[in-house]
Amino acid sequence: MTAAIWVLSLLLAAEFVMAPINLWTGRTTSSFVRFTGYPPRAARRVFAPVKLLAAALIAVGIGVRLAGVVGAALTSAICAVYLLRLAGRGRRGPARIARFTTFGAWAVALLVLQLARAT
Repeated sequence: MTAAIWVLSLLLAAEFVMAPINLWTGRTTSSFVRFTGYPPRAARRVFAPVKLLAAALIAVGIGVRLAGVVGAALTSAICAVYLLRLAGRGRRGPARIARFTTFGAWAVALLVLQLARAT
């Protein structure tokens, strides 16, 4: 269980550290707008900071169970929002759906493992 928590935490933290940087620099903002329908401002002021917070909580969660639970739940919620938005007509992107389904599955698995972990 500990190894799985480490692996999932490192994978998710790495992705959710880079995602905000890409949104803040504008590298992925046009894709964000096209596939979510949210304005660029939402990418920079809402999604980027929340993703960075989630990454920090997941990283801290390797050693502190509660932080890991909150980080995994937050990451799961972010992935769910993306998937719901990607389900809209004209927004479907198979690669993005696959990506956020994968990240969401990892986040849910991490959440289950963190909840099952002894305190």
